[in-house]
Amino acid sequence: MIVVDEYIINVKTSVILNKYDESGALCSLAIEGEKIYKVKASPLTIVDSSIQYYGSSLQGAIKGARNALGQISMPPVKISGKLGIYWFPSKSITHGDCIWFSIDHIDDYYSLGNKVLKVILSDGNDITIDISYDRFEKKVSRARKLKYIIENRTNGKQPYPYLQMKNFQIVRDPARRHYSVNSGE
Repeated sequence: MIVVDEYIINVKTSVILNKYDESGALCSLAIEGEKIYKVKASPLTIVDSSIQYYGSSLQGAIKGARNALGQISMPPVKISGKLGIYWFPSKSITHGDCIWFSIDHIDDYYSLGNKVLKVILSDGNDITIDISYDRFEKKVSRARKLKYIIENRTNGKQPYPYLQMKNFQIVRDPARRHYSVNSGE
């Protein structure tokens, strides 16, 4: 186990787990395949600082997710659009025992009984968490939908129809302080 003060989520990071240190302070375990980092920061702090590192903010990521998915609670977030990193929380982000998952590192999951679920990660690790299958399925679905929507929006698809004109001229009307477009067609 590698002990660090800070950690930035990357494409290899599969999950951020909560862990309390010897003095009772909330810390984290960041899993990257066979590497485990013990981070002297909470899972929420790691997610927030990672989003900031890639150029946004946690509040901005939450607002963006709600813009795409509607006014849902506990939305997934885009950590980095350029790198395709999207994550979702297992429960409210204000809870110390919230676990954060990378949507791209979930291979499978199945119920072990009443509100207990085993999550199989792409690196071969598995995690048992307290959540129902249906609730986890909904979180996975929302995260995949967010990734799909954001990637479609940012890969050049036009969100608004437009009128294509040839030989047009933009004219400023100083008296009315506005612009108009005159077509040469």
